[in-house]
Amino acid sequence: METREKIAVLKRLQKVDREIAHLRKMKELEPKRLSDIRSEAEETEKRLGWLGEHHAQMQRKTSKIELDIKSRADKISRLKNQMLKASTNREYQSFIKEVSLAEVEKNRVEEDLLETMIEIESFTEREKEIKAKIEEVSKKVEEIRKEVDVALGEIASREGELQKTREEVAVSLDAESLRDYERLFRARNGEAVVLAAYQPGTSHNEGCYVCTGCYMPLTHQMVNLLLMGRDLVTCKSCGRILYVDDDHKEPE
Repeated sequence: METREKIAVLKRLQKVDREIAHLRKMKELEPKRLSDIRSEAEETEKRLGWLGEHHAQMQRKTSKIELDIKSRADKISRLKNQMLKASTNREYQSFIKEVSLAEVEKNRVEEDLLETMIEIESFTEREKEIKAKIEEVSKKVEEIRKEVDVALGEIASREGELQKTREEVAVSLDAESLRDYERLFRARNGEAVVLAAYQPGTSHNEGCYVCTGCYMPLTHQMVNLLLMGRDLVTCKSCGRILYVDDDHKEPE
């Protein structure tokens, strides 16, 4: 196989391998998309559970406060009855003072009850909001699950086609060239075969060819070998396989 033909095969193989690599990345990302929305749903459920627990605690607190208020009201009622039976003015005044203090305490507890009931109302509203959020996220989970199933099916189908194409392309390469290419493809993040492009010079520097993988200048000997097209040329800096095309040749 001539060098130009081999370069063409390697470029085609690289294009196929890049698409396969992209599909494999998508196979990882699609389930993650579903996992993320499921995690959001689980967190929302936890928030609802936390609110429900605290709501129940506040309701138990309300019941205790109501019992406390009833107890204090009974106490005040007893004190008032005893006050009516007081035999001396001093004893009567003592009862008045005790009733007054008991009513102040009862008022304080009633204020606590009011605050607790207001807080319970806020819990109820928040629970309602979170239940609506759970319903919304649950629908989203189902939508994304269907999307992911379809996407994974399409990816599997396309990957199968590409694997077949890859086998058809790779079979025309000799074992050593294929092995070197695959090593470079893995090591250079999918850039095993890259363009050698001519960069025009400036008033202080002459133009030169550079490897577009690492942008290191190429030697004149490497450029001559590339232009003759007899052998594969690799960048001395990054090791990538180089090629030139007519659009990026040095102007004559």
